[in-house]
Amino acid sequence: MERPRILCIDDRAENVRVRAMLLEQFGCEAITAPDGATALQLLVSQSIDLLVIDYHLACGETGEEIAREVRQRWPQVPMIMLTGDSKLPESAIASVDEVLIKGANPRTLLDAIEKLLPAGKLKPRRKMLIPPPVKKTG
Repeated sequence: MERPRILCIDDRAENVRVRAMLLEQFGCEAITAPDGATALQLLVSQSIDLLVIDYHLACGETGEEIAREVRQRWPQVPMIMLTGDSKLPESAIASVDEVLIKGANPRTLLDAIEKLLPAGKLKPRRKMLIPPPVKKTG
């Protein structure tokens, strides 16, 4: 896998644009969708390596619903769910490979992508942009 193709699903245009720019900066090809129907159409028509799904979407749609549909049709596609909701249902957590809190250090998202797509070739991160995690001593 040369350049991972990542589908970002979020109903907020600004959020998905920033996320796509971050992913592109680190060597991914970012594709965006505002809802589940659009995301499923893209999955049918294109090869997608990984999904990044917002939990709360417009019109009451949830990332969990999308994740369940994707798991049934494309069980090999890894998924990361982003949320600002501290009370995410266990069923939502179980529907994806990773759950990340929105607003966390971008390193967290990039680390999760590298974990789920070990063959993906992400560009190295410059230390000044994303500092390394602080090692705990104990």
